[in-house]
Amino acid sequence: MTEEPVSEDFPRFPFSFRGDRLAPELAEMAAHRPVRRVITNTGTPAWLVAGHEEATAVLRDRRFSLSLTSDPTTPRQDDLLPPPPVTDTLNYFQRAGMLSELHRGLGPNQQYLTAGTVAGITRQVLGPFLAGEQPGDLVSGFIVPVSRALTFRLLGLTDDPRLDHEVLLGIFRTGPNCLEHVPECWQTGRDYIYGQLPRLRREKSGMLGRMVGMADASGVLTEEELADLFLFLVISQYGNPATFLGAATVALMRHPDITRRLRAEPEMMPQAVEELLRWTAFLGDGLPRIAREDVTVGGVLVRRGELVLVSTDGANHDPRVFPDPQRIDIDRRDNPHLRFSHGRHRCPGRTLAPMQAAATLRTLLEETGELSLAVSPDDIEWHPYHAITMPRALPVRWRTAESSPAAGAVG
Repeated sequence: MTEEPVSEDFPRFPFSFRGDRLAPELAEMAAHRPVRRVITNTGTPAWLVAGHEEATAVLRDRRFSLSLTSDPTTPRQDDLLPPPPVTDTLNYFQRAGMLSELHRGLGPNQQYLTAGTVAGITRQVLGPFLAGEQPGDLVSGFIVPVSRALTFRLLGLTDDPRLDHEVLLGIFRTGPNCLEHVPECWQTGRDYIYGQLPRLRREKSGMLGRMVGMADASGVLTEEELADLFLFLVISQYGNPATFLGAATVALMRHPDITRRLRAEPEMMPQAVEELLRWTAFLGDGLPRIAREDVTVGGVLVRRGELVLVSTDGANHDPRVFPDPQRIDIDRRDNPHLRFSHGRHRCPGRTLAPMQAAATLRTLLEETGELSLAVSPDDIEWHPYHAITMPRALPVRWRTAESSPAAGAVG
């Protein structure tokens, strides 16, 4: 067991904001040094955990608290203090009698979004995009609108241009100037939810329409707490497909052999999605926890009250668990990736999100006989200082499936 002294020489974290490649520092940690000290955006030290075994141990151990990250007396990775409904979400849902509906509505048997519904929405969004000029921006023309449409359909919400991509992405802002952006974006989102609540109560539409009745019956939540919980679901359900599609489409365009195979063997798509969930980098920061007591992790002593950041991206590239982790292997069957976290706070949409991703990507490949980047991968700009990775734009060229001279080709 070792202890590292506090030092300003520790590396600054986060290391990168790209979703299409793992930061070399995380790859080195996953392979050789799974736990080490880093300096956060606030300038305070934290323990960064990037090994799979060590990350799993932290995420399932109740001695590492998520709710304590809302305590203003504890260290944090960013200046903004998250509201309690965000860091203690499950307890709030449970107190309000909504936890069972949360798991049902995001579980494998939910009926709000079937694979057929996802494919239909994807085609509706793709139609105007593929009819437009080339090169086109896959982010603004496809990824953002399809992610919005899927989110609103699942939750039973109506679209509102005020709740645009910049507002939703702005809620994920970290690092410098986050105090200038996040509160304003959060309030815009909260006001949107306030405007939706009367209709949800009246029509009981979608998942939130069922939940609001349960919350009202319990009477334990304020209207602000209810709005914050519902907004948290909105940004979670929006962020998952938006982030994944941004990085996954880049990965597929850079690996035409994989894309050709998926066009020829579409039944492989669910397994390919699991591998892409492992391989793509999702987080622009770490999953924060506060140690409730002294705990040893990976041979390192973490003291009570210290901040721990879990990099699931690093853990998903641990060579002790994933042979040749830098390679996209869609034949990989043993794939215990941590994209959806682990333990008590594991994402309840663990089965829904991959289904959506598989149906969306399969439809994208069906509708495009060819799809290629119009710029070098190194020229793709990614939003810096956000909790999730997202490209600013993805200029692409395409041939539709009907017009492609070689429907299996991607370049």
